[in-house]
Amino acid sequence: MVDDTVVAGPGNVVAEVWYSRQSSGNDERVAVLNYGLHSRGEIGLEAGRERQEGVDDDLVGLTSKWTLAEYAAEGIGVAVAGGVFADPDTDRFQEAEVFFPVAVPLGGNDRAMFRYNLGWSHQRDADDRDVLTWGFGAEAELVPRVSAIVEIYGDQRDSTEIQTGVRLDLADLAALDVGYGRERRDRGTSWWTVGLAAEF
Repeated sequence: MVDDTVVAGPGNVVAEVWYSRQSSGNDERVAVLNYGLHSRGEIGLEAGRERQEGVDDDLVGLTSKWTLAEYAAEGIGVAVAGGVFADPDTDRFQEAEVFFPVAVPLGGNDRAMFRYNLGWSHQRDADDRDVLTWGFGAEAELVPRVSAIVEIYGDQRDSTEIQTGVRLDLADLAALDVGYGRERRDRGTSWWTVGLAAEF
């Protein structure tokens, strides 16, 4: 959930899919395709379906991310990312977001990384509200091809969420994530997530 500053290579496509299932039985499916336009920029298409109490809610969106500073060259990574999302069943705009991912290598290499996101989201729900969003994340290699991931994220109005898991590098450009999360205030609300990402 806490985004990094990396973009798809020029002319490459990054495909991501993930599935989350809550303890209540609700679930979410998301698929993303990002295309590398430039060594520092990508555009993407995202589609998701969330099932709450047996009712499906769909969203489709157009996203983009541009790297402002590369951590490999400058010691810190900074990017700007955003997207607009609509409900395909009603053809109504539902949400817009802009945020700034920051990545800081720990220990002078890529084996451990700290990430921070700060942003803004306009959500067209019952409140038609604007919210500030935030997230902290860390990733550290445990053994070759296996890393631990910890994230905490939320906004100024909703409950804070915590997620932890492992990442398995299946190949140079493919990874599998498995994670467990819960709401900080409501420990009865938890979920499992499985995700796969590949660049080609």
